[in-house]
Amino acid sequence: MRIRQLGDPILREVSKPVSQEDIRSDEVRELIQHMKDVLNGIQAISSENGNALSAPQVGQLLRLILLRIDGVFYPMINPEFEALSDNKFAFEEECFSLYDQRATVQRYHDIKVTFTDEKGVIHELYLTGEQAGLVQHEIDHLDGILFLDRVEEGRLISIDSLLRNDPERLSQVREMICYMRS
Repeated sequence: MRIRQLGDPILREVSKPVSQEDIRSDEVRELIQHMKDVLNGIQAISSENGNALSAPQVGQLLRLILLRIDGVFYPMINPEFEALSDNKFAFEEECFSLYDQRATVQRYHDIKVTFTDEKGVIHELYLTGEQAGLVQHEIDHLDGILFLDRVEEGRLISIDSLLRNDPERLSQVREMICYMRS
């Protein structure tokens, strides 16, 4: 399975920090490359998808996420975010681990994320809107939290219902689901 699916116990576990000596290890380097390959495979099916993934979703309990911003990958090791204000926005979320469901979740609009890159360099990145929401979603994965845990009651919607009037997009989403589960 390329991406672990809802029900897999690893998705509910807390990931372990990556030690300084392991940041440049072959294991971490190979994991980052694997995550890039998975996201590129998803993006090959749908150019609007394949922009963020967490290590637990590919079976590794390490505090590592991968974000693609404007076509550039940002491996974020041991990421932490800080909300820059109390301002939140309604972020329509989906998750590769339960891609047949969507929901709106409240996320901080402006954040600062601090992380270490694959070379051991510490960075601070200021993000807003969708990119800020993606980072919060992926960091949740590192803590065993799924977006389902943040959904207001009764607000979950299936892709069959959401895309019933767009059979071409529904077919594309189903193709991505098959890719992720194979």
